[in-house]
Amino acid sequence: MSPRTDKQNKEIRQKTELIIIESALVLFAEDGYLGTSMQSIAKKAGVSKGNLYNYFDSKQDLLEGVLIHGLNQFADFFDEDSFDILSEKEFEIAIRGNFEMIRANKTFWKLYYNLFAQPKVQGLFTKIFAPFLEQYIAIFEAYYNNKEDKNPKATALLLGSALDGVSLGYLLMGKSYPLNEVVDQLIEKFK
Repeated sequence: MSPRTDKQNKEIRQKTELIIIESALVLFAEDGYLGTSMQSIAKKAGVSKGNLYNYFDSKQDLLEGVLIHGLNQFADFFDEDSFDILSEKEFEIAIRGNFEMIRANKTFWKLYYNLFAQPKVQGLFTKIFAPFLEQYIAIFEAYYNNKEDKNPKATALLLGSALDGVSLGYLLMGKSYPLNEVVDQLIEKFK
C-alpha cells in the first residue's frame, strides 16, 4: 500500500473536522455550550480527545468553528452581491429562503437562539454574527428605502425581530407550528 498523497491527507482532515463540527453542533444544541465537554464531543465524533485538540485548540475555538460553519451556509444565500435592491418578488424569495434554511438545519438554529441566553459566549456570538446581521438588515433597509418607507432602518429591524419570533415559534413548536401560513402573512404585512 502506497502512502497517502497530500491531497488525500487534506481530504481526510477536512472530513474529520466536519464530523467534529457536526458532533459539537448536536451536543451544544442539546446540552448547551457549558454542559458539553470536549470528551463528549470527541466520543460522538469517534476521535480521541487528544486528536480533537489537533483540530481545535479549545472548546471556544470549536464553538467558533461551529458558528462559522452554520453562518457560512446562511451567508451564501444572503451574499450582498446577490441582492442590490430587492424587488417585491426577491423580497418574498429572501423571506421564504430564510425559513427553508431554518427548516433544513434546525439543530444549528436551535443552537443559535440558545446562545442568546448564555452570557459566557455572548461576546464570541456577537463577534461572529454582528457583521452578518448588519449586512442582512442593510439589505432590507435598502428595500424599504427604495419603497420610500418613513423609517427604513426601523422597519428593517422590525422585520428582523418578526423573523426571529417566527423562527423561535417554529423551532419550539415544531410541526404543530403553521409556518407556511405565518410566513405568508409575514410577507403580506412587510412587503
